[in-house]
Amino acid sequence: MNNQEMWESRYRDQDGHTPDGVDPHPVVVEQAEELIARASSAGGGAGDLQAADLGSGAGRHTVALAGLGMRVTAVDFADSAHDVVGRDAEHRGVTERITSVTADVAEWWPDGSVKFDLIVVAYLHSGLEPLRRALQWLAPGGRLVWIAHAPDSPHGPPPSVPRESLTEYRELLGGLDEKQARVLRLEEYQLDEEFLDVLAVLERLPQ
Repeated sequence: MNNQEMWESRYRDQDGHTPDGVDPHPVVVEQAEELIARASSAGGGAGDLQAADLGSGAGRHTVALAGLGMRVTAVDFADSAHDVVGRDAEHRGVTERITSVTADVAEWWPDGSVKFDLIVVAYLHSGLEPLRRALQWLAPGGRLVWIAHAPDSPHGPPPSVPRESLTEYRELLGGLDEKQARVLRLEEYQLDEEFLDVLAVLERLPQ
């Protein structure tokens, strides 16, 4: 069974499709609310904001962001994951705000005209290349929230799946063009006794 088949099977299993929990990460909600407040102060609102959830899985972030009023593109390679998202979205009345895309995040590229105000990448663990690519898809002032299991976290993928350290993130983000993006947060984040995360929040600067 390859990786995609494993996840397809997991999302079809109603008891095992949420290995990282069912509630949205508090930092994702915090960043979304800040962006919504900023849009409101400029005369807009949540409905004007585009979000992307890369490696969306069972959709806890997708549905939460749609519940806040954002329009959300959910990208995952497992059709069964989108089925879970669809059922939850329908139950919460947010179906019309969600666009589901079946694709491997490592290969996916959005339509060139689309720029996102918020991009969430949570527990993807497929290397740091998606982080570099996602920064290009942010609108000016848009934010990227990247969350990964820290190497010392008691919960996370099996040992065969690499977990980058905070030092490796610092090395990568230290090479950012300071005229294009800035790091708002880069730290280890203790979510609870089971989850020690590496957390990065980046903001795209106006060009």
